[in-house]
Amino acid sequence: MSNVQSLISDVSQKINALETAQALYSRQLSPDFSTFDYINTDELGLSRILAALLDPKGSHAQQESFLRLFVEHCLPVIYKNDNWQIFFNNLEKTEVFLEEITGKSNTQRRMDIYLRCQVDDDSYGICIENKPYAADQLDQMKDYAIELKNRKHNPWHLVYLNENNDVPSEYSVDTTTLEGWITSNQYSHLGFSDMIGWLKACQVECQNHSVSEFIAQLTKFIQKQFMGIEDMNEDNAILDIIKKNAASIDASIRVSNTVDRMKKELIAKLKIDLLAKYKKTDYELDISYIGEGRRYEQIRFIIPGYNKVWVCFEFDNAGFDRPILGIKFTSVEAAKACPHAESMKTVLNTMLTDKKVSSSAQWPAYYYFDPQDWKGSSEAWLMINEGTIADKILEEMDNVFQVLNDNHLLSEKL
Repeated sequence: MSNVQSLISDVSQKINALETAQALYSRQLSPDFSTFDYINTDELGLSRILAALLDPKGSHAQQESFLRLFVEHCLPVIYKNDNWQIFFNNLEKTEVFLEEITGKSNTQRRMDIYLRCQVDDDSYGICIENKPYAADQLDQMKDYAIELKNRKHNPWHLVYLNENNDVPSEYSVDTTTLEGWITSNQYSHLGFSDMIGWLKACQVECQNHSVSEFIAQLTKFIQKQFMGIEDMNEDNAILDIIKKNAASIDASIRVSNTVDRMKKELIAKLKIDLLAKYKKTDYELDISYIGEGRRYEQIRFIIPGYNKVWVCFEFDNAGFDRPILGIKFTSVEAAKACPHAESMKTVLNTMLTDKKVSSSAQWPAYYYFDPQDWKGSSEAWLMINEGTIADKILEEMDNVFQVLNDNHLLSEKL
């Protein structure tokens, strides 16, 4: 126990020292400034950035070097595959498209990033499905595969870009089809964290300072947004302390082994707080679907008389992370049958002026709950410990219910 206490003390002292140094030299370091605070980083915004870097004819003027490094670092099944060698040797001929419509399969979807390379009679196609935040759509990946086939690409490849899930959901593609793609080297999973090595390699090869600095800022954004790393200097300092000796390594493992248990105990406290503070009679609070840390665990407002829809607070990622809040249906079919689905999003966007309301297959309207990062930040856990986050969840869920109810969008037809 003394080793654990010593480790925590050393880490706390180091963090305090770094924070003091940052405060003293804040004008020189600008530690909180990021270009990406002023750039659209939703799904389309990130796709636009990645497509621009991958384009051999892009304004970065580094020709095909970024694309070559991307294949080497992020798509090893292509890089090491003889069937793709002609493509790899002719990367400068690659065309990159953003939001390309799937016209050949008549599905009218949009491929987030589409790469096409024609070398004489050989046609190569890559579709990158960028899923930083949104849920999968029905048959989405399967439709993209059909589109690539119909465009006569041979070979073709699908890339699923998502930090937390190795494979798309069953909504997007069935397991048997997906396993066939994997066996045939037609599918790759790529996490945002997996791109860090690629981006650092791009920085090394880049011959322009402005482009190199932009890539550095993108790397920092990914580390913060998807990996929970707020400050690499702080992270490295903590790592140095942990690796200092055998005792500190042992103590760090002991601390790490208790973090999941601590989070579950705090979630149990949150459930108690929610029950104690819930006073409404318009709906029933259901907390039976949260507690283990699995993906899609949720808190529900069950509305009497409506068995296909509820107001919902749900963790989009496993490990109690990335919560969303909104109105959710029991199935995609139930959502499609609702005559008010589009109106729900419009009304909530109008009334909840401080929220950015989106929609997906089962969610006609939802937004990302703040605080959003429950994995890399202590903010939400401290709020649970202080007893304040239960009030925030209940208030925001009630706001969604009241807005929809007052606008007559919760009808018997639901």
